[in-house]
Amino acid sequence: MDMDRRTVLKGTGGIVAASALAGCLGGDDEPEGDMAIWHELGEGELAIFDDMVAEFEDETDHDIAVSEVGDLEDRVETAVAAGEGPEMWSWAHDWVGNHWDRGFLADASEDLTIDLDEVFTDAAVEAVQPPGTDAVAGLPAAGETISLFYNPELIDEPPESLDEMLDIAEEYHNPQQGEYGFSQDVNVYTFSWALQAFGSRIFEVDENGDAHLGVDDDEMHEGMEIARDLYEFMPRDLEYDAQVTPFTEGNVPLHMNGPWAVSDFNDQDADFEVAELPAIEGGEASPYTGIDVWYFSDMINEDEDRKDVTIEFGEYYTTNEEFAQRWADEQFYIPVLQDIDEDGLPDEVAAFQSAFAQGVAMPVDARMNQVWEPLEDAMTAVLTDDGDIAEEFSAAGESIRDSWDE
Repeated sequence: MDMDRRTVLKGTGGIVAASALAGCLGGDDEPEGDMAIWHELGEGELAIFDDMVAEFEDETDHDIAVSEVGDLEDRVETAVAAGEGPEMWSWAHDWVGNHWDRGFLADASEDLTIDLDEVFTDAAVEAVQPPGTDAVAGLPAAGETISLFYNPELIDEPPESLDEMLDIAEEYHNPQQGEYGFSQDVNVYTFSWALQAFGSRIFEVDENGDAHLGVDDDEMHEGMEIARDLYEFMPRDLEYDAQVTPFTEGNVPLHMNGPWAVSDFNDQDADFEVAELPAIEGGEASPYTGIDVWYFSDMINEDEDRKDVTIEFGEYYTTNEEFAQRWADEQFYIPVLQDIDEDGLPDEVAAFQSAFAQGVAMPVDARMNQVWEPLEDAMTAVLTDDGDIAEEFSAAGESIRDSWDE
């Protein structure tokens, strides 16, 4: 399973009526518009995106068919595998390897009119290239990762260290009154900042293509100890809404999340600021980082005219400095355009940039798909069932390796 962080963390993807997708999923109708896009953007993100689409349509007279699709991964896999679906979809870069291997993506490297190395940051360029290839399977739009949110109505300054963070959490923890010292969603992606803090990596591929799992490393077990220490001050319900709602209601001083949460927090008039990740004695918080990618579907090879519009739209959108600035100003996403003036970015973006700089890019190797669920199950067993870290993580490792051998 892929780390479906947008569905799990944001919960904003709406299920689109079948009739709305008829042109993309087959049937009697011709494909919609001059090209079609599927997405699971949040409300604030979608407002910016809709403005950009309208501007593009006005300037080019093209008609872009945009559909919000719940369960985006399942829909994409079903549609493209059947030779249907959109020309483009939006998601973080961790789908690149799996979707490339399965033939869902097209190489647009010979069709682009821009030089990626001159336009985007190195991390963004690397994110859109399937492992071991020079292909370009999409275009990068923004960077994202986890960082520390805090309530300025409860604490004047964010903690600078993990020890300070734990002290604040203990001081404010009063579950009988619905108040908690800390909250965050519990999954591999969101707790990667702690799991990888002492140098171990959840999943790595060496120069020979061999995979290494960090689940048996003492350093990762030490990182899981951080998660267990923080769990003492968290709501017992590990579901996303149960962790977020106390924070947005002003009953939690400290919370971990990413820029995708900003729309919801603003909609709920939550009091929040974004700070850098806390210093960790003997290590460094190392969260997974992601690049939002607008993927080129293999469907672009079905119609040359629609392919041309898709390439034109992708380049227009991802190189538009005005909209990159809006993503940063309004949603706190990290720009990936080289020409964006970092001095003009909000302080919150600077905090996410700091976390991004010390983070680890999500693996794109398809074998990572078998890592998420067993490791998350092991984490949950440690937190909720008082499981032994080494034993639970070792069992997860065996399950993951067995799945690779199947």
